[in-house]
Amino acid sequence: MGSPGAGAAAAESGPDGPAEAGTDRWPAFLDCLAGALGAESASLHLVLQGRVAQVWHRGLALSDPERTNFERMRRDRVYSQVDLPGTEAFGQPLRALRWAVGSQGYGVVILQRQAPDFRAADAAQLSRLAPYLGPAMAGWQALEQDRARAALDRRLAADLGGFWLLLTASGRVSDMAPALRARLADIPALRLQPGGWLEFSDPATAQDFRQALAAARSGPCPVELSQAPPLQLVISAESFAGQEVLVGYLRQGPHARALPVERVAEHFGLSRSEARLVLLLCDGFSLQDAAQELGWTRETARSCSKQIFARMGVSGQPGVLRRVLGSAVWLG
Repeated sequence: MGSPGAGAAAAESGPDGPAEAGTDRWPAFLDCLAGALGAESASLHLVLQGRVAQVWHRGLALSDPERTNFERMRRDRVYSQVDLPGTEAFGQPLRALRWAVGSQGYGVVILQRQAPDFRAADAAQLSRLAPYLGPAMAGWQALEQDRARAALDRRLAADLGGFWLLLTASGRVSDMAPALRARLADIPALRLQPGGWLEFSDPATAQDFRQALAAARSGPCPVELSQAPPLQLVISAESFAGQEVLVGYLRQGPHARALPVERVAEHFGLSRSEARLVLLLCDGFSLQDAAQELGWTRETARSCSKQIFARMGVSGQPGVLRRVLGSAVWLG
């Protein structure tokens, strides 16, 4: 038995999404390993900084491997049920192996069967995997970290209403941010037609888009898609994966009223009523319009606004807007 199974576990398909369904190859590796060695139960443990970070298990639930004292296991040695630390009375035949993962972690695989015992050749095959398992698991861990960082970047961009599109010279969309595809149904000014063509609700906007496509190679060109809600597209000629393409940067101005009232109240030390007024002010409501929206008298709104100014340490409505629009409260 060679190393391809372990290497494939690290080379998970797709650059996006942390631990997405279908991308974690370690269960398939355990199936392959168990089949090759005739095991009925296979478990894989990743231990980082002294704590079990993740566990994979395939097959029957036999004796509990959690009783194993992983710290006492020697690296790259194959153990059996009679010498594995912490398993003095294991009921079934067992083989286990520990290997290093980076400088502060290690992995442990435990194979079990009900009967008969494993052969010496089985232990030898498991031992031959040891040089490959450490690099494979370290590579998998690095990919998981990259995916987690990419997921954070995508979430922050979506929270701020920022998305991207790749466009051909004729204006056809060849690719786009996955979050934008999911949100297009809620953008009245813009539709994606079959074949990747954009359709605009306003014919004048469609004309502006075509002009921006033609001029983008000379510099970034903005296209105003909508003012209510605010929606703008900037088209720019850039290098992408070694090729020159047209990149569209789409910004959908977020609605303050879409923020959870509880989050805003806690973030700025406001009451729920004060937070509701703040959100309306940030969406462009005048104090009088906000009072009508909330069912308050104008005097109540004015009194509440003074309390808000004092709590937020600002001197008027522009100060409230600067505090809220420049804060991290938008980042969920």
